[in-house]
Amino acid sequence: MRTLKILVVGCGSIGRRHAKNAYSLGAEISLCDSNEGRMSSLAKDVNAKVCFSSYEEAALISDADAVVISTPSNLHALPAKMFIEKHKHIFMEKPLCIDLESAYELRSKLNKTHVVFMMAHTYRFRDEWIKIKRLIDKLDMGKINSAESIGGWYLPDWHIHENYRHEYAAQRIMGGGVLTTSLSHIFDLVMWLFGDIEKITGSKMRLGGLDIDVDDTFVCTMKTDRGISVTAIEDFLSRSPRRTLRVNTEYGYMKVDFNKQNIKIWDSRDKRFLPNTVNELSNGSFFKVLEDGVLYDLKEDKTKLGYSGNDAYVKEMEHFFDLVSNQDVRHDLDIDSGIKVLECIYSSEIKDWQA
Repeated sequence: MRTLKILVVGCGSIGRRHAKNAYSLGAEISLCDSNEGRMSSLAKDVNAKVCFSSYEEAALISDADAVVISTPSNLHALPAKMFIEKHKHIFMEKPLCIDLESAYELRSKLNKTHVVFMMAHTYRFRDEWIKIKRLIDKLDMGKINSAESIGGWYLPDWHIHENYRHEYAAQRIMGGGVLTTSLSHIFDLVMWLFGDIEKITGSKMRLGGLDIDVDDTFVCTMKTDRGISVTAIEDFLSRSPRRTLRVNTEYGYMKVDFNKQNIKIWDSRDKRFLPNTVNELSNGSFFKVLEDGVLYDLKEDKTKLGYSGNDAYVKEMEHFFDLVSNQDVRHDLDIDSGIKVLECIYSSEIKDWQA
């Protein structure tokens, strides 16, 4: 098989990761970035012989088979358009772009080609999320009624060696904010786990003291086509990183704590007792809402979750390589998956409460 030629456009932290992973998988790497010092440093690590200072130049003369677009969000659509016109396969960092009009235009161009386009929804390749999906799909605990997703971290701690004010996530002009940065993952996960989002209401806010001009907090409620309600909370303000997921079912719940790397399951069919059927004094974990009510054993069944690192990004790149090799234009992570996320982000039912 011929060596795949990959052009990485954008040599920041995520572009650097993708370039190194693609190189480790045997690809021939070329680079593009307006910051020539940063690009030169990465070129040494991935043996890149060809470098471009602009994506316009790269689109004109690059002989790459495929392009990784890892620029700030506001610089996704234009290079993608140029490379699609040159029939280069595209691996696109999330979010797809910063407005729906551009997204629909990209899809229209793609539909006239045989270009493979893949969204970088990395969470789908993380072992912990794959395990969660398998549990949800096979969990025999009745109908799923609702779910609650909570996450956050402190933005200045994200890339500690850089000024957080210069991060794309901190700047409106670059398409930043917790909604576009974090919810791009969460909206995709919700649709992967619980079905397409039919309705959404929410608010984006700036509540903390960070020196940014974008939202630092987001809260929303969604309803999927499977009749499941999902509430999500994300922020840039949590001094200790947090991520939890709780899935509430007909008979109990599944609770995931990513910090503690565990999954806890509680099933009422094993944990619920009518009054006078057990000795209350024999188990200190019994709980009852009212004095003469049903007794509940609150002890949860626990299992290990695990955690993925760079291996998830490698699997993601391998998947893209396979799609390109097989010319799979229609797949679960094609441009439609990115558009569905954008349609949530730019829903008219999401209100801006920023000061």
